Amino acid sequence: MKKIFGFFLTMMLLVSCQEVADFKDVIYFTGTEDSPRITFTIEEPRDMGITVTATNKVTTDTRVLLEVGDQQMLDAYNAQTGKKYVMPPAGSFNLDKNETIIKAGNYVSESVRFGVTSLDDFVEGTNYCVPLVITGTDGDMPVLDASRIMYVVINRTIISKAVDLHGRCGFNVPQFITDPRVSALSQATMEIRVRVNSFPSESANPGISSLMGIEENFLFRFGDISIEKNQLQLAPAVIGGKKYFTTGETRYTTGKWHQVVCVYDGSSTSIYVDGKLDVKFSAGPGTINLNDDYFDGFWFGQSCGGRYLDGAISEARFWTRALTLNEIQDNACYVDPKTPGLLAYWRFNAVQEDGRVLDETGNGFDAIPHGSYTWIENVKCPY
Repeated sequence: MKKIFGFFLTMMLLVSCQEVADFKDVIYFTGTEDSPRITFTIEEPRDMGITVTATNKVTTDTRVLLEVGDQQMLDAYNAQTGKKYVMPPAGSFNLDKNETIIKAGNYVSESVRFGVTSLDDFVEGTNYCVPLVITGTDGDMPVLDASRIMYVVINRTIISKAVDLHGRCGFNVPQFITDPRVSALSQATMEIRVRVNSFPSESANPGISSLMGIEENFLFRFGDISIEKNQLQLAPAVIGGKKYFTTGETRYTTGKWHQVVCVYDGSSTSIYVDGKLDVKFSAGPGTINLNDDYFDGFWFGQSCGGRYLDGAISEARFWTRALTLNEIQDNACYVDPKTPGLLAYWRFNAVQEDGRVLDETGNGFDAIPHGSYTWIENVKCPY
């Protein structure tokens, strides 16, 4: 009950002294104390329990009425938050009951079941969400307006393959050297999923593990002489002819997948980790020119004649615009290759007969392996 008390206290602190005197206990969706959005991660059809909570014990059995919202309700939430959620296909989900009861002397109601019954018509890359609504109650406590609607985001796990570079392989993208679309970028985003097998020792010089980009131009990497070997850095980003270094705060452990993103928005550079802002610095204004043939230009997993990544990569993308936090959060595992601003997209889950990893956008930025690698099967995203 500590969390309920904390929620109750927080609400009291948000109102004036006079309002505290008039404060009444309320009913709300369990789990929406901090946000009305919850995530339901699934690999196959299954269900989850939904309950409502009172900020004080009810004195009599209290019936709470529930219903499923619609796309119009979701559109209003999208407009408020900048999300792009859509309702799942008709018939693919259900709520087993339209009411629940908080028994006398309790805080929390009996459970109702919300379930996804079929994934057959789900479209990869679409962000699905179902609003659930408390429509009324026969008890003395009112419903808290801020938690009257709960938005259940259905996060479908994607199972694929990934490339393990083992610290001896890199993938080169030669088209960056000549393509005019990357010669004067006023904004840019690079994102990649990575799982590190091992980092260089602290005594290694410089001890860099390269992720993606161009050495001495726009390189996303782990480690250097002046930072820890498990620390992310965009180093440097050459913007308008000036070098900017952006060093993340997070320290990484081996054996775990992370979504890491670096963004230049025209006035600053940022690093995001697993959907959260890690660090942001002023940079620019100015443009980025990636028509650079230094050490054969753009690479995955190596730079400057070495500096290999001992780890695995998947879901790498290059954008000619700055992604928003919502876009970073909602598209960690997949994005439509035709999304505006997406210049190149490498899934690293298959190769052509000649060994190339295709650019899924069709823009021709295929990645060519140099060295030996292995496949990792059954890689789950978002895990």
